[in-house]
Amino acid sequence: MEEINEKGQTLKEFLDAYDDSKFRHPSNTVDMILMTVQDKKLKLLLIKRKDHPFIHNWALPGGFIEFDEDIEEAVRRELSEETNITDHTYFRQLYTFGNADRDPRTRVITTMYLSMTPVENIRNTRAGDDAQDAKWFTISKKVIETGEQNRKSILTLDDDNSIHMEYVIHDHAKHNYIETRSELTDNSNAQLAADHIKGINMAMDMLQNRAASTGIMFNLLPEECTLRQMQDVYEAIIGHKTDTGNFRRDIRRMLKETEKKIKVNGKNAALYRFNPIYTFLEENL
Repeated sequence: MEEINEKGQTLKEFLDAYDDSKFRHPSNTVDMILMTVQDKKLKLLLIKRKDHPFIHNWALPGGFIEFDEDIEEAVRRELSEETNITDHTYFRQLYTFGNADRDPRTRVITTMYLSMTPVENIRNTRAGDDAQDAKWFTISKKVIETGEQNRKSILTLDDDNSIHMEYVIHDHAKHNYIETRSELTDNSNAQLAADHIKGINMAMDMLQNRAASTGIMFNLLPEECTLRQMQDVYEAIIGHKTDTGNFRRDIRRMLKETEKKIKVNGKNAALYRFNPIYTFLEENL
């Protein structure tokens, strides 16, 4: 027997009578924090906005979710439309930003995704129709002050020519969340659109803190790679050199041997694969 509500309606009768015009509808978007490592540098893809709002500012690739579209379908579509990158690209939900005044057009709630791709994919990069340009920026974040409840960092973005963006990031620990504010410094000659600095800052924290402990960095590497390649990517993420012996000892527990070798500087170097069960065990048990 079909269940009915207090008004005596079946589900079909309830839906037929439902009036969704009673509620204003916010718009929903997805934004992708897409990263790779090239020439031992961590890179972030940004697009230059061609129209209002935030005209000529640099922004994360993204766009509006279509009404009948699943949110992860929107991520794949926007990556394809705005960057021409679709294959071998990892993504995971990072955070939802929904301040009422974050977009002057209307109420826009965005879900930001941390996304990563091996360097061989970036040759396909191109700007979409609604972007003036697309560039890969070298990104770094360094903590310069820490206190019991506060942290101050510098986050920089530089292209290969002359574009420079520098933000001072202030993180303050509240009871159950982190309050973050940012300031664009006078050293900058460009800026990010909307609140995209907040998502980028959060993505850098996740990547730097979890790069080696969960294996997330392997999304920036070829399927088969050497220990040296792994260390180069790790050092690009954290922004400084690390002890080779300690790194190799710690990383080996995540790996599977392939029995293959390649020549590197005239010497044979073993190839390894990431063992995906490692992430499952670390994050779910």
